Amino acid sequence: MTGTDKFRRRVGIALAVLIVFAGSMLALQVGGEEWVKGISPDKITPLSDAGMKETFYPGDFNYGPQEWRPYKTPMNISNAPYGDNEWYLMFVKANATPYGGNPSFHRRGNVLVNYSFENLAGTAAFHVIGFDVTAKCRTNQQDGYGSSSYYVTGNSAAGSSLPSSSPMSSWNNVAVLPPGEYDTDEGVEEYYYFIYFDPLSGGAGSLHITDENTQERIKGGVIKTTEQSGSFYITHTGGSIVDDLLIVVCVSEVQPEDFRLDIETSFVRRE
Repeated sequence: MTGTDKFRRRVGIALAVLIVFAGSMLALQVGGEEWVKGISPDKITPLSDAGMKETFYPGDFNYGPQEWRPYKTPMNISNAPYGDNEWYLMFVKANATPYGGNPSFHRRGNVLVNYSFENLAGTAAFHVIGFDVTAKCRTNQQDGYGSSSYYVTGNSAAGSSLPSSSPMSSWNNVAVLPPGEYDTDEGVEEYYYFIYFDPLSGGAGSLHITDENTQERIKGGVIKTTEQSGSFYITHTGGSIVDDLLIVVCVSEVQPEDFRLDIETSFVRRE
């Protein structure tokens, strides 16, 4: 066999392999599409959609006083001054995650947050921190285009102290403890979340807070209200799937002893 014949034989084998590979990929695609068509969208659940319903008290604000919330650099809790602009924070486990990606993988939808304050002093700010499948964090944008957050102003007198609070040790690469106790077989265990924002890629702007469950308002905005009970939605437009979610609740004043905050979360299909 001449060198030319060997070359032609190799080319022929390569073309045959390529044709078989392309045919296999086409069959997989068609089969996958038919499989997806046979699934009810109501059965394609997000990673977490059980929701929660809990009540929080002054002692649950275990971080602060401080001016910032976690990010790759310290991020202001508000771009407008409230009181002395030092805030007290708690990190609430949402037990639900938004999904804004391919509807073949999960139900597209948002996290509905219902809140109700009693005896709120100063202003409360809501932000959000999500954890993707690589454990990197995502959050709502603070400045400029696409910024979103939710502020509620109360009229109660401030309390005297929050002895359970202390300033956070860092704004990144830091563990935070949500309120409450977590039962295990061995007894009560404190369950920390490790917050890490990639210094190179950031992580702001893929999660949003909005007052409407619509595609047109998916990126929301900065919402300010004096309504002590209400609701908002947490949405997602980033590429990474959100694996877990913390609602960051911040208050600008020491809360009185009779302060109370009820939060209920649930996953809702987007309109």
